[in-house]
Amino acid sequence: MRTLLRFFQKYSNMLLFLLLEIIAITIMTQGSSYQRSKLIGLNRQVTGYIYSKVDGAREYFSLKEVNERLAEENLDLRNRLDLILSQLDSATVVSEIKGEHRYYFVQSRIVHNSIYKQYNYLTLNKGKKQGVFRDMGVISDQGLVGIILESSANFATVIPVINRDFRLSAKIKSNNYAGILQWDGLSPQFAILTEIPFHVELAEGDTILTSGFSSIFPEGIEMGRIESFSLEKGNFYDIRVELFTDFQRLYHVNVIRNYRQEEQLNLENQNR
Repeated sequence: MRTLLRFFQKYSNMLLFLLLEIIAITIMTQGSSYQRSKLIGLNRQVTGYIYSKVDGAREYFSLKEVNERLAEENLDLRNRLDLILSQLDSATVVSEIKGEHRYYFVQSRIVHNSIYKQYNYLTLNKGKKQGVFRDMGVISDQGLVGIILESSANFATVIPVINRDFRLSAKIKSNNYAGILQWDGLSPQFAILTEIPFHVELAEGDTILTSGFSSIFPEGIEMGRIESFSLEKGNFYDIRVELFTDFQRLYHVNVIRNYRQEEQLNLENQNR
């Protein structure tokens, strides 16, 4: 007890200074939305920087696994390229490569994540300076990851599939029926597909893909497979989807930039 009292006596001026600083910052941010936004932006920059440094050791111990996964991905890409070259003549391939591209991919790395909360978020080490902005899609070699929520100069936060606020149009590969994929907050390995009517034929193991109805993601990105389904709520199925993305072992991702997103959204807003 005496030691504690001596501590407070010795550092009383510093503790009082810190207390007054906290009170001043609280009053300043509550009274001005501009100051609040500036503080939030500074906090995102600082926490992003700290996460990137702390994550270094974790990434080092996972290098072997990451390299193996990248090697498999490169092999898959090479196989796809060989297939295209075998089906198309060289002139056609060159024309496609030089033509206008709709999507551009920005490689990034996760420096912080949460997976066991109801509202999980990821932090990436790329931001506005690298072309990463709000409402851009995020994928990995495993499948769909999430959507950019906010970005600062060099970092970005992602709302992943395993967040209760996440909603995305998804379709069943075998029949193209589309519904809404969302997370029920129970397990980071599973999500729920809703709004599929009772007359649709379903099969366990069928693949769930992005529908292409969103301006954020291209059509056909793999999301998961049907694990089970039931008809407990009237005329629509409750479909349990096993996600392809393992968020516990996720490090490297790609951010998708749709060059035609603004044009599409402006047109859709005119019709509302």
